[in-house]
Amino acid sequence: MPIDTTDLWPEPDPAPRAAGTTARAEATQTVENEGFVPFDAPPPPLPTPMSTSSPATGPVQAAPDAASLRDATHQRIAVVLEELALEVEDLGGRLCTDMDVAARHMDVLQAIDLIAQKQRSLARLLEADCPITAIEQIGLDVLRDRMRMFH
Repeated sequence: MPIDTTDLWPEPDPAPRAAGTTARAEATQTVENEGFVPFDAPPPPLPTPMSTSSPATGPVQAAPDAASLRDATHQRIAVVLEELALEVEDLGGRLCTDMDVAARHMDVLQAIDLIAQKQRSLARLLEADCPITAIEQIGLDVLRDRMRMFH
């Protein structure tokens, strides 16, 4: 059986990326084509609520309040957790393609899958409008019980 020499984690391009819109456009293209955002992609802009405008000064941007900053932070954490879950599942899937590794390390591969499940559950919890309902929908008993301790 030939050995697969595909570089699973190639080194990043050492050339500096263009700042601003070029890097953001590349990250957006990655999301559209591949379904996930690379960890080094620039973050999307935060939504800024607009207040009334005057003809002399134009639109005035209101400072975001603590609740909207918290919500935006939770949303970004949820996105990162989902990305990590995809990466962990991909890693486990690649390890499973080697039958010798899969046979010898099934317990470790199952632990990798459990990590991804927990990350997804926590991401959904952060995005939920009602945390209590979201906790009850967690499929992993151990994680659901841990989250119940807070309510």
